[in-house]
Amino acid sequence: MAFGLIGFYGKTNTGKTTAMFKLKDEYIKNSKKQAYDLDQPTVLGGDYTHIYFISPSIKSDKTAEKNKDQNMISIEGDKQQVLDLIQYIRQMNEDVLELLQLQTQIRNFFKQCNLNKLDQQTAVLLINILKQIEQTKQKYPLLEFEETNQDIRKNLKEFYKLLYLKPITSFIRIPKIMTIFDDMSGSSLFTTSVENEFYSFIVQRRHLHVFTCMISAHSITNLYYQFRVNQTAIVLFNGLKMEQMKEYFNTIQEVQSDKFGEKEFTEIYKQITGYYERDFDKKAAYRYNYLYIVIQPTPAIYKGFYDRIK
Repeated sequence: MAFGLIGFYGKTNTGKTTAMFKLKDEYIKNSKKQAYDLDQPTVLGGDYTHIYFISPSIKSDKTAEKNKDQNMISIEGDKQQVLDLIQYIRQMNEDVLELLQLQTQIRNFFKQCNLNKLDQQTAVLLINILKQIEQTKQKYPLLEFEETNQDIRKNLKEFYKLLYLKPITSFIRIPKIMTIFDDMSGSSLFTTSVENEFYSFIVQRRHLHVFTCMISAHSITNLYYQFRVNQTAIVLFNGLKMEQMKEYFNTIQEVQSDKFGEKEFTEIYKQITGYYERDFDKKAAYRYNYLYIVIQPTPAIYKGFYDRIK
């Protein structure tokens, strides 16, 4: 399953936040289809470890409150809090990646060790590494992952028994992160200055194990060019200007063809969002309609997204 970078665009009160939460649910559901494996510690299988919802209007957003779940961490989206979050994600990745190699080595040791022949030097080394792992679990509790290999579990318990300590049979896993940036139009984070930490975060998100990143804004052109051209999907709601639509369409060559060009693109959008409807009451029926375009397909996710919202 590919990394997701999805943009949601449209004027206020057109359903962008609701749609992001629906797609979040589809990503979570699909993440459960491939388990995380400690034997392949850098492969991003299994559940998301961290889900962040960031919005400047989080205190007054009824949609966000209604869709809140226990695994989601909500953050008011002022600049400093976002930058603090980015620094936390960077530090977490740095701490964990340094330790995963050592963790793999001691897991391999416990798979086939003979504790009766354990020398003092090896025992001290194992204790120090296990202590580092425990400290990292305390610092990042959402990364704790229970060992499933029965040989490792058995030998770990025996090892702790020799030390007269309570046995611990869990390790750490690599982060798998989802970030949802809602209502980010006009944010000072969206400048392309080389010093902009948020811009660097978007560009480097894969290396930081941000598996899914969603951003909503009132205008397509509000967001970085780098973000716009690397989106895996876009969801277009009511209220977008045709000039911006045409400009954006020319940046997504993946969906262009002899039979589907700028004219066809804007015409579909107009029909779906009730652009031609002049009757006020009838136009209201189009308020929450949207056009979504999959640029780099991950079919199961987007099919589910369609089935849930259509």
